[in-house]
Amino acid sequence: MNFTSKRQPVWIMTFLLLAGAALRLVGLNNLSPPGITHDEVANWLIDRSILAGEHAIYFTRAYGHEAGFHYLQSGFVALLGDNVLALRLPAAFCGLLGVAVTFALARKLFGRNVALTAAGLLAVLFWPVFYGRLALRAISLPLVAGLSAYFWWKAWDDNVTPPDNVTLSPGHLVTRSFAPFTLSGIFAGLSLHTYMAARAVPIFYGLWLAYLAIFHWRAFKQRWRGIVLFVLLFAAVAAPLVIYLQTNPGAEFRLSEVDAPLQALRAGDFQPVLSNGLKLLGMFGFIGDPLWREGVPSAPVFEPVVALLFYAGVLLCLWRWRQPRYAFLLLWLGTAVTPSLVTINAPSHIRSILILPVLTVVPALVMHSLGQLSTVIHDLSTRSSKILVLTLLLFYAARTSVLIFQTWPNGGDVPFVWQAAFTEMTDYLDGRSDLNAASIAGWSPSTMDGPTMTLLRQNDGLPLSHFDPQEGTLILPDAEPAVVLRPSDLPLDPFWEAKLQGWGADVEASGRFTSYTLPDQPSIQLANTMDVQFGEELKLLGYEWAEDGELLLVWRVTAVTPAPRQQFIHSLAADGSQLAETYRFDAPDPQGLWFPHWQPGDLILQHLSPPALDEATQLRLGWFDPTTCTPGPCQNLRTGDSAEFVLLPMK
Repeated sequence: MNFTSKRQPVWIMTFLLLAGAALRLVGLNNLSPPGITHDEVANWLIDRSILAGEHAIYFTRAYGHEAGFHYLQSGFVALLGDNVLALRLPAAFCGLLGVAVTFALARKLFGRNVALTAAGLLAVLFWPVFYGRLALRAISLPLVAGLSAYFWWKAWDDNVTPPDNVTLSPGHLVTRSFAPFTLSGIFAGLSLHTYMAARAVPIFYGLWLAYLAIFHWRAFKQRWRGIVLFVLLFAAVAAPLVIYLQTNPGAEFRLSEVDAPLQALRAGDFQPVLSNGLKLLGMFGFIGDPLWREGVPSAPVFEPVVALLFYAGVLLCLWRWRQPRYAFLLLWLGTAVTPSLVTINAPSHIRSILILPVLTVVPALVMHSLGQLSTVIHDLSTRSSKILVLTLLLFYAARTSVLIFQTWPNGGDVPFVWQAAFTEMTDYLDGRSDLNAASIAGWSPSTMDGPTMTLLRQNDGLPLSHFDPQEGTLILPDAEPAVVLRPSDLPLDPFWEAKLQGWGADVEASGRFTSYTLPDQPSIQLANTMDVQFGEELKLLGYEWAEDGELLLVWRVTAVTPAPRQQFIHSLAADGSQLAETYRFDAPDPQGLWFPHWQPGDLILQHLSPPALDEATQLRLGWFDPTTCTPGPCQNLRTGDSAEFVLLPMK
C-alpha cells in the first residue's frame, strides 16, 4: 500500500486508533468480561494499599506483582473511584499506546507503509484487544519494551556512521544526541517492573548486542559510548527489582508452580521444552492458548492468510539475518516466547505478550516485500494492496468483535472465573430501592466476595453480608424484607432451602443467580434457648438436634468482627477427653487476606454434623482468632463469665 500524501498516514492512524479504541473500550464495564476475576480484585487491593501509603518495588500479594503498573492503576482509582472501569482503563490505554509504538518502531525499521499495516493489524487483532480489556499488568510490558526498542533504533540511526571518504579518529562518531540511548536504557529497565515475562528483555538485549558486536563490529564500535550508557541505565533502573528478588527468593513462589519444563531442562530432559517449542511455533496459525481465561481456547493468533504471511516473514528474517533490522525482529520473536517455552500450559499468550510490538510487523513486512520480486507483481501489488490490507483489517475487526463480545464471555469457565453471577446480583441490588440489607452466598466470603461486590456495585450504601453455603450456613440480614442471593451453581444447604420456602420466601431464579425474599423476619423456635455472648461480637441464641440428626445453631451478630474468627466444635468423651474436632468459617488466606463480612443484627444459622457423634457425650463450642495461633496459643473469644467455650450436652 503506497501513501503519497504526507497527511494521509496521520488520518489513517487516527482511524486505526479509533477502531482499536472501540474494540477495547465498548462494554469494558462488565459486558466483556462479564464480571471481574479474583486476579483483578487482587490488583485493586494492591492499588488501595498504595493509596494508603504502602509502597514497594515488588508486592508479594497475589503470588507476587511487579509494582510499575500498579502505580499507574492506583492513579486511575484515585481519580475515578473504586470501580471496574477505573481498573481497566489503564490497560486499555496501554494497549492503544502499544499500537502507536508499533507504528513508530515499524516506520523506523521498514517505512510507513509497513508501519501502517502493522499498526492496523495490532489495533484489531484479538490477542492485544483481549489483554487491553483486563485489569491486569501484562499489557503494559509490550508498551514499555516497545518504547525501548523504538528509542534504540532512533539512537542507532541518529548516531550516523561517517562516509567512507571521511577519516576520523578511531571510535569517533557523528553524534546528534545521546538522549535516545538514555531513553532506551530507561525504558528497558522499566520493562522489568511491569510483568514477569519481562525477564526475556535482558536476554534479548544481551543477544542483540552480541550479534552487533560479532557481525557489525565497526558500527558497534563507533556507537560504543551510547551503548555503554544504554547498558548502565538499563542496569540501574532494573537493579532495585533484581536486588529485591535476589534477597527475597521466596517472593516469587508462583514461579515454582509453573516452571516444570525449566526444571526438566536443568535436569537434562529436553522433551518438555522441545514440545513447548513446537506448540509455540504452531500458535500463530494452528492451535493457540488452551485456556479460556487467556482467550478463546486453541484459537490461533492469525487466520490462514496472515498466518502464512507471518511464517513467510520469519523465513524472510532468517534469509536476511545479516541485516540488523531483520536480525532484530528474529531475536525479538525468539526471546519473547521464552517465558512460555520454559513453563507449563504452552502456548501461553500472556507469557508471550512481549512479542506484541513486532508481532504484526512480520506479516506486514511480507505484504510490502512482494512487489520487489518482479515488475508484474509490483504493478499488481500497487493496485491491489490497499484493497487487500483493508479487507484483512475489516476481517480481523469483525473476527475480534465476535470473539470478544459473543464467543469468549459465554464460553467455558469464563462466567465462573469472572464472577458473572455477582455482576447480575449487583444490577439486581442496585435496582431494588426497598432494601436495607442483603446477604450473599459465595465461595470466598471472608476474602474476595466483599471486595468484588464493592467494585461492581453502584450503591455502596446497602449493607451486605457474605457466607459460604457449603458449610451448612445461612445468614439472614436484620431487615424487612430480608433478601438472600446465591449464584445459581452454588446451592444452599437443602435444609435451609426447605426452611426458606417454609417461611414463605419468594424464590426467583434470574439469569445466573437465585434470590430469596422474606417479607418478614421468620420466627425461629429452638428446643434449647440460650443467651451466651462471645466477646462483643456473637451471641448464641440456642441449639437443637434436627430430625436428620444434624445440629442446628443460631447466632446473632452483635458487632462487626474486627479480625478473623473461626468456630471450633470439639466432641468430648464422658471423661472430658477430646475425641475429634472440626472448624467452621474461613481463616485468612496464606497471605493474610481477610475482610469483615457480617453485619450487626445478622442471624447466622448453622446446620452441621459434629464429628464422632456416636461416642461423644457433649460438645465444646467456641470461637477464636486464627491469626493468634502462630506461635500460639490461640486467643479464644470469652463469654460473659470469662469462659473460653460453652458445653452442649448430646441429644
